[in-house]
Amino acid sequence: MTAVDSTRNDVEGDDDATTADLAPRYRSERGGYEIYTAPDLAPPLQPEDLTAEQLSEFAGYFEFSGLVDDEHDEETVRSSVAEMVRAIAPGNIVTPLFNQGGASGMSLVHAWFGPHFPLFRHSHPRFGDCLYYIVAGSAVLGSRVLKPGDGFFVPNGMPYKYRAGPEGVEILEFRAGGGVDDAPMLKLHETSVESIQRITEAATGLHDRWAEPPAHIGDTANPTR
Repeated sequence: MTAVDSTRNDVEGDDDATTADLAPRYRSERGGYEIYTAPDLAPPLQPEDLTAEQLSEFAGYFEFSGLVDDEHDEETVRSSVAEMVRAIAPGNIVTPLFNQGGASGMSLVHAWFGPHFPLFRHSHPRFGDCLYYIVAGSAVLGSRVLKPGDGFFVPNGMPYKYRAGPEGVEILEFRAGGGVDDAPMLKLHETSVESIQRITEAATGLHDRWAEPPAHIGDTANPTR
């Protein structure tokens, strides 16, 4: 990696001092000037480390009423969702990078999904429209394969899903408010409990492929374009 000398001054003036002078004078409805730095990625949770209490808490983040029917009561569905959460845990790392808060505040999240990670169909009604950008690896949306530099836009409330490519995928999620405050954080749109169970089985079979998660943003190998 190329080293950068931050002490060089190839242009007239002191950039730090100029920025410090300008920043307080400019503020949009979303906020003022701000720099963020990316943290190292935390290791993913492992299935054997998840307690029953944690799984119940994570399952509670999902709105899954559409899966409750005469054959599957609420507790059965909750249990199936909890087992899916256990199975997919080692294959994903979600890292918030920036969040202004407020009704129109911008936010940025980095997510890593391991090779062939089977993301469930879902929506995020509470969080608003989202623009996705592929940083590394690849993502499969139906018949389309998206590679670094590609992306997609999801209007608020629209159900969507994708699958990580054979390298895994790192993706950025850009949001700028516009969600519904009392709406679900995460709404499941899979068609049946059986589809949840298939995701659980597929994810469990991929645990060996997820044994070496990235430690830093951009560590995932990139496919040939």
